[in-house]
Amino acid sequence: MDFDSLGEIIATRRFRLIDEGNHQRTVSVFVSKPEQSNGSSEYHCAFQVIGIGSQKTQLARGHDSIQALQAALVLIAASLNRLNRELGEKLIWDGDDKGELGFP
Repeated sequence: MDFDSLGEIIATRRFRLIDEGNHQRTVSVFVSKPEQSNGSSEYHCAFQVIGIGSQKTQLARGHDSIQALQAALVLIAASLNRLNRELGEKLIWDGDDKGELGFP
């Protein structure tokens, strides 16, 4: 886990993953504060999913800080939805009783 590359974390979400043996573990998403890219007018927003997948810090980019943040949320959703399908829909967010993961 490499929180240093994330910078200032501004948002987190936790999920439960129920495995075949009915054991659960925590899967966490961390989103950093969008920052202006070095030498550019563009922005980036780092994020990381811990507990499943590659767990590497990833960057979303945008024209401004809001677009970079929106792009991060869309990329997180795509990644979590793909991983959840691969896991047989065993990822659970307590904030939604319909099985949604709470991302756009």
